[in-house]
Amino acid sequence: MEDGYSDSISKWVTSGVMEASLADSMPVDSWDYAILDLDWEELGSVPSLNLTPGSDCPIGLPIALFGYQFDQPNLSIHAGILASKFVANGVKLLQLDASVNQGNSGGPLLNTVTSDVIGIVTRKHTGLTEQFDALMQSFETNMKTLDQMASAGRVVVGGIDPNKALRLTQEQMARVSIEIRRSANVGVGYAYQLDKIKDGIRNRRS
Repeated sequence: MEDGYSDSISKWVTSGVMEASLADSMPVDSWDYAILDLDWEELGSVPSLNLTPGSDCPIGLPIALFGYQFDQPNLSIHAGILASKFVANGVKLLQLDASVNQGNSGGPLLNTVTSDVIGIVTRKHTGLTEQFDALMQSFETNMKTLDQMASAGRVVVGGIDPNKALRLTQEQMARVSIEIRRSANVGVGYAYQLDKIKDGIRNRRS
């Protein structure tokens, strides 16, 4: 895509076709990935990327990640370095000194020296994550309290149920807060190492 925005390929398929193409996967609370076995003619012109385990990469390695940030239609690249490697809940993670935003999740993490894929971008942690968690908890608590009040009896003022109106407001504020949290672009990014993914590919081919 030399012009930076033209689509390379486009193909519409049903959810059933995608499910039938599922070769391997792991749940969201684990490695959170899916491998699709796609033998489509439209993919014939798309270049392949070499997969290399992130465990072979040193801290400080120059990296790059791709994605459609903030749902923009143009694929963009962002550079950084590999900041840390660690294990959390049995999952090998790569910490990135690069801005990971909405639209990067699921994209490849590249070693810019070799152009190999060393990980799959997964999520980010911002300095406001804990504050957003506390805010969402307060919305949930408020809505539960309003539900308890509603079960005790209904009050109408000027044709409006104030309890219902307050709950609707809390729901709207919670949805907006979720989107603000997703779009917060100051933070730490993470990617999965490719160990499990490469194992899944090998098992599929064997």
